[in-house]
Amino acid sequence: MNCLIVDDDPLICDLLEHFCSKIDDINGVTTAMSGFETVSQINGSMFDLIILDFNLPDLTGKEILNIVEPSTAVIMVTSQKDFASDSYAYDNIVDYLVKPVDFARFFRGFQKAQSFLNQNPDRKSRLFIKEGNRLVKIKLEDVKYFKSEANYISVVMENQKILTLMTLKELEPKLPGFFQKVHRSFIINLNKIDTIDNKSLEIGRDHIPISQRYEKDLFNKIDLLN
Repeated sequence: MNCLIVDDDPLICDLLEHFCSKIDDINGVTTAMSGFETVSQINGSMFDLIILDFNLPDLTGKEILNIVEPSTAVIMVTSQKDFASDSYAYDNIVDYLVKPVDFARFFRGFQKAQSFLNQNPDRKSRLFIKEGNRLVKIKLEDVKYFKSEANYISVVMENQKILTLMTLKELEPKLPGFFQKVHRSFIINLNKIDTIDNKSLEIGRDHIPISQRYEKDLFNKIDLLN
């Protein structure tokens, strides 16, 4: 699960990021401290969960919610105990947290987000990547795998390959849960795997190595381990 934390208080951002680090199912965390930075992150990345302070200095929580995909889970955070949650009638808001937030309360909110996301397994996902001087929108469900090529990444699809200036480390937090890193040079789409053993897998005619470092995570994710 990829998470975006939005709060103009750096201490709150740090605390929430620490909470996220304690949950194994959260594998990527991005922080934003303003509304405009949040808009930029949402437009350029894919997030499963957004933890949103409704009172930002430059944009309101409603303005941000209006550009969030309905399939993205949102946890609202506020310092006002009498916060009028009824005024935020969005189906994807799964919980409201009142500061100060402890881990136990945060984890209950995460569980609600996880339940919401599990009810929407086929939600659409897209990513804008830079190809030359233009941004290209790709449907992540169409991507077979990403391959590291020095400072570039090859985005490999069925009938197309795009080369973009980015590293796998930068890319990984932006991807939804059906992607998995299997080697320092490969992130694969789990839905595209044809065959697999403990050292390699096949996607179509492409053979992709599995390094020992990522083997257990891969098998856990595709439910092959008890």
